[in-house]
Amino acid sequence: MKDDGTPLALRRARLIAECARQRGDMADHLNLLKAPVERIGGAAGFIGQHKKSLLAGAGVLLGVLLARPKPVLGAVAAGTSLWKMAQAALPAVQRVLPLLRARLGGQLD
Repeated sequence: MKDDGTPLALRRARLIAECARQRGDMADHLNLLKAPVERIGGAAGFIGQHKKSLLAGAGVLLGVLLARPKPVLGAVAAGTSLWKMAQAALPAVQRVLPLLRARLGGQLD
């Protein structure tokens, strides 16, 4: 660090303030990440309650994949392509939707 003649106590106070600001920012970011994780908790409960049904469905899908792989792989490829297109279009939708809401006066809510 460059010593510009400021007293050590002043530099220390500035560093403490900067650390406090960074801790606050980190806490805000972590709180934003907690919301999706809490929603996943509901999915885990659903999976636990319907374990047999989900395993049976997975077994059927595996059987169909082994018996007739070409149509299933084609459907997977099409689904992947649609997912990529939706992810590419999402930023444009996020820019346009607020403009539409403002123009229509909140009728899209």
